[in-house]
Amino acid sequence: MNSLVQSREYLAENRRTIIGRSLAAAIAGAVPIPVLDEWLVASIRRGTIRRIAEARGVDLDDDAVRAIADGPESPPKWSELVGGGLAIRLLSRQWKKLLIAVLAAKRAQAAGRNFEVATLFDHYCAREHVGMGLTLESGRAVRALIDQARSETQGGLNRQLFRRGLVAAAKGSAKAPMNMADMLTGGRIGKLLTGNSEEVAATTEVDEALETQLGTDSSFLARSAAAIELQLAVDRNPYLDDLLDRFGELAVKAREEES
Repeated sequence: MNSLVQSREYLAENRRTIIGRSLAAAIAGAVPIPVLDEWLVASIRRGTIRRIAEARGVDLDDDAVRAIADGPESPPKWSELVGGGLAIRLLSRQWKKLLIAVLAAKRAQAAGRNFEVATLFDHYCAREHVGMGLTLESGRAVRALIDQARSETQGGLNRQLFRRGLVAAAKGSAKAPMNMADMLTGGRIGKLLTGNSEEVAATTEVDEALETQLGTDSSFLARSAAAIELQLAVDRNPYLDDLLDRFGELAVKAREEES
């Protein structure tokens, strides 16, 4: 067991960032504004993939980022979001539902899924990547291996792990539940909805605001991520080791088939 634990120590380098961003994407998915919620989730996931690749020294283009972060999903285009007058009216009627949505099991499952995908990509960058940078085609291949490993590995993360983190996030935020999502976008939700921001600029704002939250020890997101990281270390859930092992087997097989 000690050798196994030691063999996974490299994953500790980005673990808290991955946990925090997994929580953030799950919370963003509960924003009660059609289209904006999906765009925020996609933006956070893509930012996570970029930062992992940068930390590991792996080059990848924007198409590869989207392929790995989005998978088979098709997040909304920026053109579908801007000018959201209807969304603003919906917000005024539905923001109170956010707290319930954040605490729902669906949000916890989403956080767990985000964590698994990002962790497998981190493992890929640290241990499996060879050759040139990632493109659309190779990015799709990596995401396919990630999805296959997840589907073929029995068991799962502790169901309560991320649910407790989301509950802690809700309790640690401001009185209005909507402020949680607003924090994740640097207080820019209203600005994003006006349609005055370019997508690249808006994406950068979201990513930088999220980094600020994760870098502030007193923030609800940083505290929740730290608590979950500690619990992961205590639980020693064999599922994660099995998941990483299966991904490694699939990656070796894929390289052999290419050669």
